[in-house]
Amino acid sequence: MNLFAHLSRQRIALLALPLALVASACSDRGVTGPRVLTDPASVPGSAVAALVCSASLSDHTVSCTRPSPDAGVSATLFGGQNTNVKLTSSNVSYTAADSTFQFDVTVQNLLPEKMGTPDGVTPDTAGIRVFFAAGPSVTSGTGGVSVKNADDAATFTSTNQLFFQYDTILATGEVSRPRAWQLHVDPTVNTFTFNLFVSTQLQPLLVITELLANPGGSVVDSLGEYIEVYNAGKFPVNMRGMLLNDQSGSTAGVPDTVPGDFIVPSHAYRVLGRSANTAKNGGIAVDYLYTHKIGSTSSVLQFSNSGADHFRIRARTGVTVDSVGYTSSSISASNGVSRELKNVGLDNSNTDGANWAAATTNYETSNKGTPGAANGTSTTLPPPGAPKTVTLVPSSVQLSPGGTTQMSATAKDSLGQPASTTFTWTSLNSAVATVSGSGLVTATGAGTTSVIAAASNGVADTATVIVQSVGYLNHVEFGTPADGTPSNEIILTKVQYVTSYSPVRGGPNWVSWNLNATHFGGASRCDCFAPDMTLPDSVYHVVTSDYTGSGYSRGHMVMSAERTASPSDNAQTFLMTNMLPQLQDLNGGPWEKFEVYNNDLARDSVKELYIIAGGTYSASPATLNGAGKVQIPSTTWKIVVILARGKTLADVHSASDIRVIAVNMPNVSGISANGWQMYKTTVDALEAATGYDFLANLPDGIEAAVEASVGS
Repeated sequence: MNLFAHLSRQRIALLALPLALVASACSDRGVTGPRVLTDPASVPGSAVAALVCSASLSDHTVSCTRPSPDAGVSATLFGGQNTNVKLTSSNVSYTAADSTFQFDVTVQNLLPEKMGTPDGVTPDTAGIRVFFAAGPSVTSGTGGVSVKNADDAATFTSTNQLFFQYDTILATGEVSRPRAWQLHVDPTVNTFTFNLFVSTQLQPLLVITELLANPGGSVVDSLGEYIEVYNAGKFPVNMRGMLLNDQSGSTAGVPDTVPGDFIVPSHAYRVLGRSANTAKNGGIAVDYLYTHKIGSTSSVLQFSNSGADHFRIRARTGVTVDSVGYTSSSISASNGVSRELKNVGLDNSNTDGANWAAATTNYETSNKGTPGAANGTSTTLPPPGAPKTVTLVPSSVQLSPGGTTQMSATAKDSLGQPASTTFTWTSLNSAVATVSGSGLVTATGAGTTSVIAAASNGVADTATVIVQSVGYLNHVEFGTPADGTPSNEIILTKVQYVTSYSPVRGGPNWVSWNLNATHFGGASRCDCFAPDMTLPDSVYHVVTSDYTGSGYSRGHMVMSAERTASPSDNAQTFLMTNMLPQLQDLNGGPWEKFEVYNNDLARDSVKELYIIAGGTYSASPATLNGAGKVQIPSTTWKIVVILARGKTLADVHSASDIRVIAVNMPNVSGISANGWQMYKTTVDALEAATGYDFLANLPDGIEAAVEASVGS
């Protein structure tokens, strides 16, 4: 899942750059007031990200992902699922009687700031709202989809956008209670998609990091005192309406209210001072002047040089954002020396304490400090603490039975630092998928389950594993090809195909696979050519660079497009044990045309295909780049057995029940325009050329008839 976090008032992230985003009042929730964006320019574009979700009625699944770069969203955007927030769905169901598609959704806060609150304590009356930004829209099937039980509608990026509201405050890593989302989905719908955005207020994480109580030299107190603040949060803080005051003197407890927009960007320093006159204040670039009226008097916010004092920043609600104080004026009001915070991750309340130090860097002849910059006495963050959050990647995955994927988990402490821990991996349903101690997930059966990675202190994250039964039949239904030299082959049985690999040739003797309409889906071509690590260590593992500069293409036997039901299925076709060297005029010419013909039979003509492919070689074949690792075939051939969808060997009772096409194509240039039909041959001819016995499981009489015939 990905999402966009719109953070109003204190922290704001934008979908577009409107001047204001206003959430209209909801009749059942009361008037909450406008959510006004005060400074669009202060919000980094990298905070923008959408949450794109897809659902399947037949499979009872909902999964949400980050938009891919080709969807028009920059790959550099960091916001979203597993970065700012995580939305997790579970308990997906469909009730045909009233066409209700229902699933539970939780929200997890992955930010350092608390979510759903303007100050860390007070709940936001608008809660955490998950808006529908686009859709739901039907992507396959017919009929319509609509949101059934939304809490209300409001203006977010357009008018009357539906939303679900979570009335809660979520601390870092905390997960909300689940909400049941209901959609009305016509039974004729197969799959649909929708986009989401999240709108919430965030706690401001301002930390007072420096204090100069007693300027020295020619700089007088009334001009040179300053406070430095640091934004330790992930999003900008607008201090407009915040309350500043000291706790000594005649104005103790009477606040200076920040009257206008004052933005502190994420991980930035800002200086609050008594004078902006650099000729008199020691050359300090002051970002905010606390010289506004306090009550009926002018501000006399001024630190004591002889006794205790205290400075506090409060949210407009009155809740303290941060405060520091001192009791030893000889330490904290030392003449011309500021106090600097060493570590923003540790207690900063006492400037006399061990987490503060006297500045050592001169910013002016008689004064030491680092106003507006990292403190000269600061340390790095403290050693990583216990895990506060765990992030599991990928957050959702789709596999076919037998498919695998490697998951990874990372832990961070309360300051967002990587935390050292060991993970315990668990699958909630091993009948659907298992997971190893290293996070390797193996699909075992159709269904949906969750995989959990738990840190040593119990903090955990969950990923969704969807296993779809693709419908592979026996890849060697009509017999495992055999020849007189079985020592030159390693049989590799995969979920997606079976191959006989020749260590001598550096490629397959043959590859055999089943093909039907269920094997085609939405997975993209991965272009992830890789050595086959299931080969014995004693055998050379061909790599994609063995082909580099040779003039030959890596010719798939099982075509990439024939295994697109899931990303893992597609990746299996890019193993080098599925490749033979082909000149591009062959690979992209008649060979591809025959592949397309077979794919059309499987998808459009509802046929069940059983295919075998391989190559023939000269007595002394050349090798790629003359390296002696991968032999170049003289021809590549293919045998295709065609039946009605779902039919097997048991349904073949005569030669008229089966259709067989065999082709043998020369591995030469100049044939790209040729049709595949030019290269039809007989199975008998291929047996003579290769030494293999094909279709041996057919009854002898039927085998003899179909192998002698040039198929139509």
